[in-house]
Amino acid sequence: MLKPLRDGLRRHAAFTICARNYFAQALLLHRSFTAQHPDADFHVVLVDRRDDAFAARYPGVSITWVEDIGLPDFAAHALRFDVIELSTNVKPHCLLLLLEAYETAIYVDPDMVAYDHLSPVYEALVDGTIVVTPASTTPILDGHRPDDIEFLRVGNFNLGFIAVKRCDEARRFLRWWSDRCLSDGFHETQSGVFVDQKWVNLAPCYFDGCRILKDPGINMAQWNLHERTLSVVDGRYLVNGTAPLRLFHFSSFDPHRPQSIAKRQARFPEGSRADLAPLLEDYARELLAAGFEALSRIEYGFDYFPSGEYVSPTLRRIYANPAYGFPLAEDPFQPDSALVRFARSKRLMGPRVRKAPRATGADLSRHGLQIRILSYGFRFALWVLGPNRYFLLMRYLAHASSIRNQPPL
Repeated sequence: MLKPLRDGLRRHAAFTICARNYFAQALLLHRSFTAQHPDADFHVVLVDRRDDAFAARYPGVSITWVEDIGLPDFAAHALRFDVIELSTNVKPHCLLLLLEAYETAIYVDPDMVAYDHLSPVYEALVDGTIVVTPASTTPILDGHRPDDIEFLRVGNFNLGFIAVKRCDEARRFLRWWSDRCLSDGFHETQSGVFVDQKWVNLAPCYFDGCRILKDPGINMAQWNLHERTLSVVDGRYLVNGTAPLRLFHFSSFDPHRPQSIAKRQARFPEGSRADLAPLLEDYARELLAAGFEALSRIEYGFDYFPSGEYVSPTLRRIYANPAYGFPLAEDPFQPDSALVRFARSKRLMGPRVRKAPRATGADLSRHGLQIRILSYGFRFALWVLGPNRYFLLMRYLAHASSIRNQPPL
């Protein structure tokens, strides 16, 4: 369980967290990070139902199943959080575990690749305790996503990367962060929270030794491409012509459309960044060769009850709503749990409740009729209520848009 991989080597550790469907990305990260940092142990924490046959197929990778990290009330967290939330919210707990055995611990998202040694990070940890990277170091508000407004919604720092060193202040930070993540680490920007990431906005205010590393070669990603360009000098990638590329973050990358850069960016048209083209093509090819097609189709184990019935996002949020009083110490996946009895009585689980694709803002264009109907409803409400009460209604709906804030059914 996140222990040193070799006797006598207890200095540096790095790890990533993912479900089985993201394991191709984790394999490429594992390969690149260990190539650049042979003195560091690399671990993969799999947030999924235990599958020992799956782990056995990768004997060269140190795999820890999330149920083995000693998280209190684990089953409850696996139900109340979805795969993205759970994967991010166990991050500080894993860092705490690693600091029991290593002098430094670095978390890296699975869809990142190491192209050079992270020496600036280790240098920052000499007199620092925590190292984070800002999403962007120059303002951007040009009508395209992501921009400064997006950073205000999801956090100043991209927590696809964070590093800590073994000391009391780092442990204090990690315990604080872990408590916040496990209580309120939801993907709900309308409620002011965004998984593990938004909390770390507060870290420089609350904890000494927090270093904000602005090296453009670390955590280069689609959200900071407006300020960073790539070039190749003597076979080495350079950012803005000076800084070695050390970590590139292939967030929301589609290997079948590599030149689109990312699914969640609208600033650069497909094929418009010739400087990135070789990097993107190489990663797409390596990702497919690592088994992306088969791995990406694996279903997330905690999306289903042992009976095979689907755990809907609505049911997760109802379970997380304290007004229902579901006991945290009880395993909600068990067939006689209070949650299952409630869900059956309200027809919130069963054959008719099927898995739906994860929706994003980009999907709004597919629902024109429904949006027009809602717009007519809003106009009618404005006519009936008048401008003042209509404004109050909108404020209430913003609050109630989180199912965790709604009164019980």
